[in-house]
Amino acid sequence: MSSVVYQPDYVPTNFTLGGLRASIVLPGHLVVYGFTVTSTNAGAQSLLVFDLAALPADGAVPLIGKALAASDAVGFSWAPQGREFTQGLVLCNSSTLATKTIGAADCFFDVQYDVISDGGNVVSAES
Repeated sequence: MSSVVYQPDYVPTNFTLGGLRASIVLPGHLVVYGFTVTSTNAGAQSLLVFDLAALPADGAVPLIGKALAASDAVGFSWAPQGREFTQGLVLCNSSTLATKTIGAADCFFDVQYDVISDGGNVVSAES
């Protein structure tokens, strides 16, 4: 576990790419304070969370799954201390909750985090 110390006036890094996507990948050792995902899909789908440095193959079992109603948004918060992701953060939509079945590029993603170590990786988006 890292030794991140909460500072009341501190503002974490914000990551958003704008535009609709099926997933985002933030590789590296991270502390995630929270994120928001907005689905524009007219039907229900799922949000999946992985502690990985790359988008996993379909069929992967998520760390966290959350059902999203049609045209809905969800926010997660681990403030003020954050939650450690040792490999990286992957957020993606899925047509199934228990395992990854990637959906269409129909979500907005916004993440608040700090990098503990990025291992030389570059933050990227995959759709």
